[in-house]
Amino acid sequence: MFDFKDIFRLVSCMCFMCMFGFFAYSQIQPNSSHYMYQPQLTNPAFYGSKNGLNLGVNYRHQWAKLDGQPRTINIFADAEIPAAHGGIGFNITNDQLGAFNNTWLNIGYAFIQPIKDKLKIAIGINAGVNISQLDGSKLVTPQGTSGDLNDDFLSNQKQSSFKPNLALGIALMHKFVEIGINYSNLINAKDKFKGDLNTLKPTYGGVFQTYVTSKVSVGKDFKLKPSVQFSTDFKEFQTDFSVLAGYKEYVYLGLNVRGYNKKAFESLSPIINIIPVKNLNIIYSYDVNLNKLAKVNKGTHEVTLNYILPNSKMYKSPKIINNPRFL
Repeated sequence: MFDFKDIFRLVSCMCFMCMFGFFAYSQIQPNSSHYMYQPQLTNPAFYGSKNGLNLGVNYRHQWAKLDGQPRTINIFADAEIPAAHGGIGFNITNDQLGAFNNTWLNIGYAFIQPIKDKLKIAIGINAGVNISQLDGSKLVTPQGTSGDLNDDFLSNQKQSSFKPNLALGIALMHKFVEIGINYSNLINAKDKFKGDLNTLKPTYGGVFQTYVTSKVSVGKDFKLKPSVQFSTDFKEFQTDFSVLAGYKEYVYLGLNVRGYNKKAFESLSPIINIIPVKNLNIIYSYDVNLNKLAKVNKGTHEVTLNYILPNSKMYKSPKIINNPRFL
């Protein structure tokens, strides 16, 4: 069994490992205003944390009406496997941004260890492949002409690049609170796109995230769900803070606030989560820009459909047959 000294050592080790990404050229991974509902999309330690089969799809249309706007779709599933002492899961993510297209295929496992008083610790790993595509026909360069980009590192052809990816995560889970830290893109492999004379080899580094959420009962019928997420590539910092209020697990209403710093992207996102039937969540949010970018786009739409099949329906207790030998 783990004690709190073991937990401290694991968390310290994870933080030390994250420092290896400091010298990479990097970027913050795609945003989601629904991070408090699906932390396993970035942290594999949360695989199996829903105590059942968790299925869902998420779609985010960022900066609508802006040419080349980002569009992200996530398809995910994970399940608790008692015989494996943890959970398994996978996710497929496609992120489009102008001429650039990224697809991540990941599968992972989380080892879950009970500690005491319904407190659990989990250690998870994700492994997979990243497929990057660069469509040179959509690129425009200052010195280029029609059909010729006139750049040694760029081509007007469509190209693909494949590279492995790896992510690690640790989570503490209790009935009323969840805490997680994770680091993505541990391998930090380079893309390779052939230009007219030279090869473009961008690297993206990794992202370190911390995440905390809780659920607090207010009276008999109401609940509050405050959450915070901090993301960094050791060059830029992004914070998400949200508060949701729920009534009898029928509906949740809330707000998420996001920002890097005073000079970068900031948004305010109203969120609604409707639960028409038990264990089915329909989540929608609309990000309102708070900076000058608001003048050239129509905000950001995001929707998530999520269903959880509880373990009680998948692992039914066997029928008891009395043996007369022991009567």
